Amino acid sequence: MEPYIQYARTNDGVNIAYYSRGEGAPLVCLTGGGGLSHLTREWQYPEQRAWLERLAANYRLIRLDHRGIGLSDRHRDFDLALAVHDIEAVARKEGLKRFALLAQLHSSATAVLYACQHLESVSHLVFWSPFASNREFVESSPPVQAARATAGMDWPTFTEIISQLGLAWADMQQGRRYAAYMRDCATSDYYLGAMARFQDFDLMPKLGELTMPALILHRREAAYPTLELVRKFAAATPRARLVILGGSTVFPFVGDTEGIFAAIDQFLEDASERPRPDGLTERELEILALLASGSSNDQMARTLTISNRTVERHISNIYQKIGAHNRAEATAYAFRHRIAAVL
Repeated sequence: MEPYIQYARTNDGVNIAYYSRGEGAPLVCLTGGGGLSHLTREWQYPEQRAWLERLAANYRLIRLDHRGIGLSDRHRDFDLALAVHDIEAVARKEGLKRFALLAQLHSSATAVLYACQHLESVSHLVFWSPFASNREFVESSPPVQAARATAGMDWPTFTEIISQLGLAWADMQQGRRYAAYMRDCATSDYYLGAMARFQDFDLMPKLGELTMPALILHRREAAYPTLELVRKFAAATPRARLVILGGSTVFPFVGDTEGIFAAIDQFLEDASERPRPDGLTERELEILALLASGSSNDQMARTLTISNRTVERHISNIYQKIGAHNRAEATAYAFRHRIAAVL
């Protein structure tokens, strides 16, 4: 059966379509390639449906269409800051206090901004093929540049080309099906407007603010984004675990999906049962991760919405527990214990 679609209303009056399916720890799943989704249409797509059903088998899967796409209000333009409100509305409607967040490609930007603003609510982050700079993403891939040149002239042609690129031209029938799915998700005007607003976004200044564990997944031979950009994203994320998989397709629901699920399951289990070395509290782990990323006391206070005095007290307690005398020793400790490491 297709999922039961519900609606949450944002503070600025937009109706956001979403569904909740399965039991277990909540996992909020954002849009896929190009920031597009359609909740009922993707459920009619066999490979996407199998992917979503597998997630719902282990977690309480919460999936939403952002404003302007799918079943949500379609008369709204894309805006990164407002997309954060879409997640807030769904989390409020579902009574979510703490949850994991899964994002793919372009929606990684929304996930990072939301997590930075809700450090206490996001327990874990899972990223599929993320990149920090949209400009670098486009400039690193001549095929993407060529495909985008067609978007304003012929929307169907663009969807066909970008879909085949995502599949590495290995499955023409699959590419045609995904192109048709893209056209159902949104109009060309929406997509062009979203890409124009995405043009100059750069997440590098925000990644260092993330204090929760993050899993970053990518296929080595994917056409876009490049492996270099994914590694750059991981290196800037304080508590990231990078897993490079075999294969060439950009879409996670095609190819070796079991490898992806195994990595996600292990990560969420490890993170939820993460040992706290030397008796460090969860807040002290957050402080230590920020310290190891180079954040000043003022930056940590702003990030965690606490006072400088509280930050100083936490750092003093951390030093005492781990036997450190300065920030350099504390940073070394953080990397030794994988509190701030990139694997």
